[in-house]
Amino acid sequence: MAGKRSSGRRPLLLLGLLVAAAAVHLIACPYTKVEESFTLQATHDLLFHGLDLDQYDHHEFPGVVPRTFLGPLALASFSSPVVYVLSLLGVSKLYSQLAVRGILGLGVIWGLWTLQKEVRRQFGATVATMFCWMTATQFHLMFYCTRTLPNVLALTVVLPALAAWLQQRWARFVWLSALAIIVFRAELSLLLGFLLLLALYRRRLRVAMLLRQAVPAGLFWLGESDSQGGADLNNYKKSLLYKVGTLLVVGHLVMNASYTATSLYVSHFNYPGGVAMQRLHELVPPKTDVLVHIDVAAAQTGVSRFLQVNSAWRYDKREDVRPGAPDMLAYTHILMEPVPEHLALYDATHRVLAQVPGTSGVSLNLTRLPPFSVNMQTKLVLLERLHRPS
Repeated sequence: MAGKRSSGRRPLLLLGLLVAAAAVHLIACPYTKVEESFTLQATHDLLFHGLDLDQYDHHEFPGVVPRTFLGPLALASFSSPVVYVLSLLGVSKLYSQLAVRGILGLGVIWGLWTLQKEVRRQFGATVATMFCWMTATQFHLMFYCTRTLPNVLALTVVLPALAAWLQQRWARFVWLSALAIIVFRAELSLLLGFLLLLALYRRRLRVAMLLRQAVPAGLFWLGESDSQGGADLNNYKKSLLYKVGTLLVVGHLVMNASYTATSLYVSHFNYPGGVAMQRLHELVPPKTDVLVHIDVAAAQTGVSRFLQVNSAWRYDKREDVRPGAPDMLAYTHILMEPVPEHLALYDATHRVLAQVPGTSGVSLNLTRLPPFSVNMQTKLVLLERLHRPS
């Protein structure tokens, strides 16, 4: 009885492992970059501006290609209760950004867990356990699962679609595949389409059934994953092959974890724009009259609307003003790249309030532990106006 209870608890520990790994990556790197900005800004505006569409960020920064609002709408819907509570508590909007990203991460982990359960059913507990450990210890999936990218939004749909393929639940598979392809990433038709053709070829799915589901699901679908039988690892438990395999797996996990820790440490210093916004709010009294200009470099390395935490301040990301131009003297604070020629233009009007370092590379040194060092240099400066222009 105790053994059954213990084995039932084991999957929950693996779920906790995945959640903990994603949470560590989220907390270590709380800021975002420009490629995440459309979904993040749209989610912010849905949460904080609601039906006041004129306030939406995409009017000023629409991006180079059209994007769907369905992803941000779903993300805002699921995260709104948490954001509402955080707003009532009066905490910084940065925590709302973390909540939004955390909800997205939970969506990806739900998809991974759905897939894991089917892997466990078809291939056994050992394979499912290794699936969870390898997923938790490798860097990219855990790092990106909370990042508001179209690929990640699509992943929350693709993972349950793959699970549905393994289960041979074709209607569910076709509908999820159509959603992922049409709404998020059209190129997923290559992956999901191959899997769908595989199911047709093996006669596990009839064309008539496919058409009945695909047409209402919406034109371009495709999907399916290889349903191979799992090898019986019990046959090798007492063999040399099993022992060697175990050592290789453990070595792989150790290398995964080492690479992940290194990458996460380096990535932590790669968001100077977010750090600079935090420094601005720490250094300037909240009741000060502030009009801050945020240049492109800052906007691309961590600045988001969630970091605009003082409703009385004005934040401007205009790109049509040149450094040192008369219009720039209207700003009480300037967040910019430390280009010497540009900084010289503000010698008489501004002072450097803060310098924000960022990663400039990694140096390898095998004579020390750890055998590398992160090279840092000033990436952004925060200027404060000395006096009002006459």
